[in-house]
Amino acid sequence: MGILFGPVKSRRLGLSLGVELVPSKVCSMDCLYCEIGKTKTLTTLRAPYVTWEEIEKALYEARDREKEYEVLTFTGSGEPTLNIYFEKAVEFAKNLIKKPIAVLTNSTTLHIESIRKALSKVNYVLASLDSAREKSFKLVNRPAEGVSLKEIITGLKKLVEEMEGELWLEILLVKGINDTEEDLKALKEAIAYIQPHKVQLNTVVRPPAYAISKPLSLEELERIKAFLGNKVEIITPRDRKLENISFKKELSELLLDYLSRRPAPLSELEEVFKNSEELEDSLQNLIKEGKIKRLFYQGETYFST
Repeated sequence: MGILFGPVKSRRLGLSLGVELVPSKVCSMDCLYCEIGKTKTLTTLRAPYVTWEEIEKALYEARDREKEYEVLTFTGSGEPTLNIYFEKAVEFAKNLIKKPIAVLTNSTTLHIESIRKALSKVNYVLASLDSAREKSFKLVNRPAEGVSLKEIITGLKKLVEEMEGELWLEILLVKGINDTEEDLKALKEAIAYIQPHKVQLNTVVRPPAYAISKPLSLEELERIKAFLGNKVEIITPRDRKLENISFKKELSELLLDYLSRRPAPLSELEEVFKNSEELEDSLQNLIKEGKIKRLFYQGETYFST
């Protein structure tokens, strides 16, 4: 499986072609809610988790497929900025790709100047800040040793001041973990300090790494949105279809590739892959072969590897 995947129907970015810079699952956090699963390698070590040759090859392919997607996104089954080639990859992509470039990050490396400099050149940085209180931060994000909440908040502030594009701050709330009155007050203060271009409020919407993770209701999110201020939006699915998806691979291979990144409900897979009869057959075959499984979460059926 290559490091290029998608296009994926992103709730925030539309049709996103992903470049995966770390394998599953190398990360500086082990978040309770993570849809990818539990962190296997909890670390802040920067290393060539994916080689430069693989990255370069993926970016040339992304250039050749530009008609298929709206945004090129650096991501990973973990924290993409841990790859030692991250800065080089961003610079290379900026010179090669005409489409907007986004980066998904958990914000733990923003104290590193070279990473901030690279992030300052992309169109969108989707950065996480789930708590501005030390106790809740450790509970919900379970960071690696050495990760500093103070450095994260300071790094986000510096990035906003330095960047050419936009910082979209994502806050993911887990019921009873980081949604207390004290948590929300601290987050409101942090938002006022950081001054992001957008604040995107989210909750647990896919099967999480740890069963303790429970979602907030839409009504609760609406109340929190009103409290946090007018920059805040609740993330909702965008009604987009993958009109230009390439079917050079077999459907079963595409499904495995898609589901290896995150669990997905049948409704999403039908939007992405269109042919419902062939899709259903492929899903059944993959289940029989033990390559994917059904998960039941919040009254909906998901498929996952």
